[in-house]
Amino acid sequence: MPDPSDELPPVFVPGGRTVETRNSSGGLTRQSSIPGDSAFATFGGGDSATCQFTAEQDGETSDGTPYVAGQVVISTRFVFREVPSSFSPEPSLADNTMHGVSGGPLADAVRYFAVYCDSRFDLVGAAFPVSVNDPLLDPRPYAADLYNHLQLERPVVYRNPVVDTWGGLVTRFPTWLAVRPSAWRVQKSLPDYYLGWTLLLLTEPSALEFEVHFVPNPDKPSDAFSGVVACVAAPGAATADSVAFPAMPELPEQSPPGVNGACMWTPPGPGSVTIQARITYAVTFWANGYTEPMADYVWTSEPVTFVTGELAVVNTNG
Repeated sequence: MPDPSDELPPVFVPGGRTVETRNSSGGLTRQSSIPGDSAFATFGGGDSATCQFTAEQDGETSDGTPYVAGQVVISTRFVFREVPSSFSPEPSLADNTMHGVSGGPLADAVRYFAVYCDSRFDLVGAAFPVSVNDPLLDPRPYAADLYNHLQLERPVVYRNPVVDTWGGLVTRFPTWLAVRPSAWRVQKSLPDYYLGWTLLLLTEPSALEFEVHFVPNPDKPSDAFSGVVACVAAPGAATADSVAFPAMPELPEQSPPGVNGACMWTPPGPGSVTIQARITYAVTFWANGYTEPMADYVWTSEPVTFVTGELAVVNTNG
């Protein structure tokens, strides 16, 4: 006796393509707006492509059309569901380094999707690879927003003890330029999330310098000074103590006015000087364990102004 399904015409199900991305906790997010040049849009031949399966049991299509066992179902609806994969945990940076935060260059990242016909009952392909460069999945456009909203600890200019002892900075006595040590550390942005990506910016301090502007007292003229004093030129090139980065060394009793070396400037005479610290951070875009370098980020302290001169003692320890 002939199978009744042999006498039934195929069921045709029109529909658009959908992409289901998986987040770090396994949840799925469905996306139906797919760029025309995405691999999801061109899979199988593009919009006009169809898939089909022969039903193993009675059921209904994604749009509610019933079918019986043995009947052919033809559809333009492809469903791409991301297969479970391991996600790198957010880097803690607890050791104040970026060692081991990268699973490789972001450009090499690939995500894998199972492909189904009409609904999640007929498998077309088990592991369809999609590059990070795909216009649907590419997280790079979101890096700019993270960068623009980056909030790091603001550096604070170290207050040299001679200020409290003498009421200001002393002429021809070298001034140590430093910041409070907590700002010189690896930091990360708040995370953002996009189609299964966890996105962060990681920042590592790479250079420290100071803008110094000295205005002489017109009644006791000396040379003006306006310039940048280099201090630390590379990560790990200096160490901190409990109050300053870099830690203050033993300074000479007197120095010629102006820049006397890394992190050191000497007032040329009475007047006032404004000092502002500037830290340059190397920025890394982090996405599910993959990384890509971004433009450096520069963060400055509030400017601090001190008087300079042959100053009177205002505070001593006896």
